Amino acid sequence: MTDSLSNREAEGEHSALLRTIEGEVIPRLILAHRAVVDGNRCDELSSPLRPGSSEVFELARIVLRGSAAEAMAYLRGLQTLGMSTETIYLELLAPVARHFGTRWEDETSDFVEVTVGLKRLQDLAHQLSDANSESQAPTKVGRRALFVALPKEQHVFGAQLVSEFLRRAGWDVWDAPGANEPDILSLVGSEWFAVVGFSISTASQLPSLAALIRKVRRASVNRNVRVMVGGLPFAGHPERVTKVGADATAIDGKDAVERAEQLLELLGRRN
Repeated sequence: MTDSLSNREAEGEHSALLRTIEGEVIPRLILAHRAVVDGNRCDELSSPLRPGSSEVFELARIVLRGSAAEAMAYLRGLQTLGMSTETIYLELLAPVARHFGTRWEDETSDFVEVTVGLKRLQDLAHQLSDANSESQAPTKVGRRALFVALPKEQHVFGAQLVSEFLRRAGWDVWDAPGANEPDILSLVGSEWFAVVGFSISTASQLPSLAALIRKVRRASVNRNVRVMVGGLPFAGHPERVTKVGADATAIDGKDAVERAEQLLELLGRRN
């Protein structure tokens, strides 16, 4: 009886982790055919160096081994050879996250190892952003956003990468990793944001998301605040955007920039 319950709990953790990886990292973050560089669009082929499976496996090996300095040195080496930061974000870090999911699925890595690996990828993305802050477009007036994962969502890697695209396009993006509901409501009640974004990984979170969006609109300093949502539950289900009380969704980092700009334009018309 106990073994059966433990197996069901393990299967539940397995399914939840894979949904997070596939829903939060892959669908929204793989760059389709173009990238955003310094706030401008350019053809994806403009990056002379593109990662392959060997780079994915090598970075995964370094990350799982736990050497943050070695992992960062590896990424900086790729940048020196000509690989763009956006290519690293979306064609290297995201596939490594997917690789971790495969390792969990074929039982070559356990739940803890994969979870720690995703956290290390998140830290690498943050370090890349800091190291390349000089390449960001100047912050533009009125372009202020808060992007967070739904409270109790453990993996926020996808939301972080979308935030980096917005920063590079001239947005002042605030992070609140690990923020609970009171934290979020306090923040929107004290700081002005044009856009607030949330990410989820499962459809079961839709009611909680809808309730939080209602509270954010009531608490927001900006009475006309716009809300973006993302994650697997919205892929192929545009009706869910309206159902949870949001204004838009995005499929990847480039699309998030476009949608945020559109919401800002609508906000300007209202004001």
